[in-house]
Amino acid sequence: MARTGDYVVPRLNGTPFLEYPPLYYAVGALCGSLLGQNSDAPYRLGSLLFGLATLGVVFGLMRQNQGIEGGILAAGVLASSWGFFRAWHWIIVDIALVCGVTFAMYAYIRLSTVGRTRYAILLGLGIGFSFLAKGLIGPSIIAAAVLADMIRQRSVTLLWRLQPLLVLACALLSILPWVIALYQQGGWPFLREVVVVNSLMRFTGAPEGAALGHQQGPLFYWDGMLRHMLPWTLLLIPAMVTSVRRYREDPFLSWVIGPLVLLSLAATKRGQYLVPLFPAAACMIATWLMSASRQKWGEWMLRITWGVAILGSLIPFAGVGLGHPVLGLVMGLIAFAALVFFARCNRAGAIRQISLVLIVCIAMSACTTVYFAYKKPVEDNLAFARKAIDNAHVRAVTIIGVDESTRGVCSMVAGRNLPVIAHAADLKLPGLYLWADRDQHILNMLQAVGKVDVLMKSIVGNSEMSMAFITPDEYY
Repeated sequence: MARTGDYVVPRLNGTPFLEYPPLYYAVGALCGSLLGQNSDAPYRLGSLLFGLATLGVVFGLMRQNQGIEGGILAAGVLASSWGFFRAWHWIIVDIALVCGVTFAMYAYIRLSTVGRTRYAILLGLGIGFSFLAKGLIGPSIIAAAVLADMIRQRSVTLLWRLQPLLVLACALLSILPWVIALYQQGGWPFLREVVVVNSLMRFTGAPEGAALGHQQGPLFYWDGMLRHMLPWTLLLIPAMVTSVRRYREDPFLSWVIGPLVLLSLAATKRGQYLVPLFPAAACMIATWLMSASRQKWGEWMLRITWGVAILGSLIPFAGVGLGHPVLGLVMGLIAFAALVFFARCNRAGAIRQISLVLIVCIAMSACTTVYFAYKKPVEDNLAFARKAIDNAHVRAVTIIGVDESTRGVCSMVAGRNLPVIAHAADLKLPGLYLWADRDQHILNMLQAVGKVDVLMKSIVGNSEMSMAFITPDEYY
């Protein structure tokens, strides 16, 4: 998008990539156009902006219910929960969906309590925002939460108080311009790929959608919510119990339960699909932390979480023994200093809980800084792609295989679209070829059809990336 200026159709190495609508890609492309297209940093900025916007909405929502302390607690818990932390530090579409759903649910909660027209407009725009982020799943999550809330309140008339015609009009006004533009470029096949194949068929598990992968059983998410809320998992349990007991007063419960049931019914499941529920979970934990009365077992959960925070503040020092002594020492000292400083806030109530949240936030940042520096050489295909493109100089490089990450990263580094062949059998001309392989499957096929002179290779995650000069046998 940044190279072509086409903000309607997402493309992967020049080929239309219609898994999702273009909102996240368009924001990243805008950042790339302004700050440079050949580095990953501008594109990560898009995720950061969506993450910060989400934290701001969560803070505002809780501030209206629990004051500034509640807003800080909720935003801090959300920022340091592993699932959300990963989403707004990686280049993935889901953080845009989280932002859209959070924006819409903020408007819904305000609309259902004060009933002002501006919140109906914001709700419609939030629904449109969520669709443009990831297709029908965005509005579906919002609808599931609203339906669950109607059941919670036992009020069918709530639907009419939401001014549904105005909400629908605002949603369509934000969605239709892109839909029309997409239809003009590719007609029904483009619309079908986005709406039918990648939304409806993925949800139902129809063959064409199931072929895209990520099929899981119906109970996949029920423990995933706990795993991806680390290190706040132990507090999520008593917070959920408290919310269930006072369900009449807790709108956040519907935000979790309704979408969780919906996502569990879907055939396609991934842990990151849960992240739109995390703002509600963070608000529930913040509400529980501010409550004056907690059961004894809940207090033990809180003490254990303090222990996790203390341990997390010491873990960055492990970088000293993992080949990053300076980074490990600096991050360890920062986390330990924060621990000592905030732990001295021994006041009861919200101030002490805010200290816990701030300690965890700083410890999480320090730990992941060291961890990612340690794992980058064996997990990051960007470094290999840069070295490969530099070594090729002006010679053409052809990508072998259908790995999306390899095609996207290499194209970004090269600053142009690169030729691709899907299979080794399609290789016809001598030249430089690059591929990502598992168990040397592609390499073995290449050696069967020609002479392979491997110039460079590196283990990246579960794959081995290689670049070689290949001369097909038939060329001799």
